[in-house]
Amino acid sequence: DRVAGPSVPGELIILAARPGMGKTATALSYAIGAAGGGHGVLFVSLEMSSREIGGRIAADLCWNPDNPISYSRIRDGRLSEAEFKRVVEAESRMMGMPFQIVDTGSLAVGRLNRLIRRHKRRMAANGQSLDLVIVDYLQLLNADVRHRSNYEAVSEISKTLKAMAKDNGVAVMALAQLSREVEKRPDKRPMPSDLRDSGQIEQDADKLIFLLRQEYYHDQVRPDDNSPKFADWQNLADEMRGEIEFIVPKVRNGRSGTAKGQFYGAYQAVRG
Repeated sequence: DRVAGPSVPGELIILAARPGMGKTATALSYAIGAAGGGHGVLFVSLEMSSREIGGRIAADLCWNPDNPISYSRIRDGRLSEAEFKRVVEAESRMMGMPFQIVDTGSLAVGRLNRLIRRHKRRMAANGQSLDLVIVDYLQLLNADVRHRSNYEAVSEISKTLKAMAKDNGVAVMALAQLSREVEKRPDKRPMPSDLRDSGQIEQDADKLIFLLRQEYYHDQVRPDDNSPKFADWQNLADEMRGEIEFIVPKVRNGRSGTAKGQFYGAYQAVRG
């Protein structure tokens, strides 16, 4: 099943990982699940264009275990007639969902708040409710005033996102980069202390979700095919293939824990 929403109005969710773990794919899968259930979603991308986001959504919607369509084929327009028809149908499905995408290269938190209010009014005018706002990603947001350090700036942004969620009655999911300290340890499992630039993020968040794909790190230490270590490496690689772990160290008024899902990177699909 697709990783699905929605979340609790007023809560701040931090979805954090190192690059290569699948943050955007996970967030989009979550957003599609929420929008497919009739919950209004605003996806604010500070890194990718709306066209790229749309292509990733189409790949996710077209995914099935027997006949998926890769994101690269959609992006490059290398589709058969049957595949093109499926992509058009996926885009039509998406157009029918309460899902809005905003792409911008630079955004301050004050303007983000205005965007949320504007889209909340627009959805209300269409008989829809804006329930979830996703920001990709937190460290690319700008504070409204200049600060002496990144720590102070990210702390202000984190506090403002939490206040924004409460004031607008929406759940805010902010994607975040973890520090490189994760990759300096033999065990790559993220910890709250790995949140980059600010411990304030951990305090403000109602829910912390870290992503881990051991396959990504295992592939980086692949031995030569003729090495006596290759067979053991391959066996472990087969066990890890496609696995993504959701590590939840904090849930306000709830239980922490872990869960595993499947990551189909070429198809931008994440399933629980």
